[in-house]
Amino acid sequence: MVRPKSIRLFELFYLGSVLVEAVNTAMTWAETNTNPQTMQVKQMLGPWFPALLTVFTFSLWLLLWYFAARARSNIARWAIAILYVLGLIGFVFSLTVSGPQSAIPLGLSVVSLILTTLAVVCLFRRDASAWFGASA
Repeated sequence: MVRPKSIRLFELFYLGSVLVEAVNTAMTWAETNTNPQTMQVKQMLGPWFPALLTVFTFSLWLLLWYFAARARSNIARWAIAILYVLGLIGFVFSLTVSGPQSAIPLGLSVVSLILTTLAVVCLFRRDASAWFGASA
């Protein structure tokens, strides 16, 4: 079956979001690494833990992309949607709790969130539902 337009758009938006998040992570790595909470986690779990968690997170995102866009996994589609909702809640919570943030990282986070929103919407369009074998 030829991949429908919604799935191709999902790939563009989702991988774009992952790329923006990778840039944001790279730009803020030094600041995040010296954050008091990060320092406490490093003391408890080891100095390698933040890097391992970052690699795990990006690997999970890419695996979900593969299984949704290429392997037609309905489970991956729903996992992406659930993680999106949790990420949205976390983003709103961080805005209300953390106070003022640097403009560029915040802007990149907003761009990533918009791209992810568009990607998730594409996963639930009629042609994408047919791709996953769900009833439309």
